[in-house]
Amino acid sequence: MGFISKLIGIPLGWVIWVFYNFLGHHYVLSLFLFTLFTRLLLLPSTIKQQKSAVKNARLKPKMDALQKKYANNKQKYQEELMKLYEKEGFNPMSGCLPLLIQLPILYGLINVVYNPLTHIVRLGSETITKIGEIVKEVAPSFANQAEIYAINHATDEAFASLGADVIEKMQSINLNFLGINLGEKPTWAFNVLLLIPILSGLTSLLVSLISQKNMTAQQGGTANNPTMKGMMLFMPLLSLLFTFGVPAGVGLYWIFSNIISAVQTVILYKVYNPQQIAAQMEAEEEAKKEEERQARIEAKKALKQARENGEDIELDEKALSQKEINKRKIAEARKRMAEKYGEEYTEKEEDQ
Repeated sequence: MGFISKLIGIPLGWVIWVFYNFLGHHYVLSLFLFTLFTRLLLLPSTIKQQKSAVKNARLKPKMDALQKKYANNKQKYQEELMKLYEKEGFNPMSGCLPLLIQLPILYGLINVVYNPLTHIVRLGSETITKIGEIVKEVAPSFANQAEIYAINHATDEAFASLGADVIEKMQSINLNFLGINLGEKPTWAFNVLLLIPILSGLTSLLVSLISQKNMTAQQGGTANNPTMKGMMLFMPLLSLLFTFGVPAGVGLYWIFSNIISAVQTVILYKVYNPQQIAAQMEAEEEAKKEEERQARIEAKKALKQARENGEDIELDEKALSQKEINKRKIAEARKRMAEKYGEEYTEKEEDQ
């Protein structure tokens, strides 16, 4: 395993070790509790993702309008799109945060599942090194899975030199779940291990279907995005293929994660209802517009009062719209022209 995987695996291994001892050395339950723990850690970013999806749905008409307007100028379109994002306080990458956090967890978990004697049984480094040397000698093809091999062959004569205490500890961890050895990689062979990739794909499809349903509701039942539909099929396929390349224990974690994610998505949809969030955002936007309108009114009053008092006038470009700024500049130009030619300047209604 790579250095990064080992590095991430250290803290994850300690977390699973705590759950493993708390649950009376039940490997599968500790894996489930670990999954629940990680999903709870991701909950704040998942809530943010839900809100981001609603905001994205609200911005879509504006984004489509920009795309149509600057169809022949991609650079200008990107510039205007960035301005829109900045104005609306929207970060298009915020929805990717849970996935970005999940990836290193998966990577580190592979190391934990491959090395249960290190992370869960907590054998010393010297003993682990000896186990690795024995496996390299008797089964070189399993050198990268030395600890899994040692657990499955703990009673073999080759490991007798480790001592009865070590062998007893090696036998204390049970990696079997419903006839599945969680330390093995699934293959296309028709056996019980094949259930892991199948369930991984099906649970991922369940999450995709729920997300698709929620997205359709967010867009008022008009969601018809081919890309989104493609992703709905791509993610389950990716999950299926992914679990063929990792130990079954990692695949089981992914299944647990999908199930918890599906339940979490349903609950969050009810708690953070898209229609309610959209209405709240609309109210905030209207309040902001009203605040800006009042600021412009106050600025105009202040400018008028200052001019009546013969004070210097400074245009507050934040408070006034560009149209109003231009109007004020024209009025000032008229006043200066009148003074230059000794004429009396009368402020017109449109100059106010």
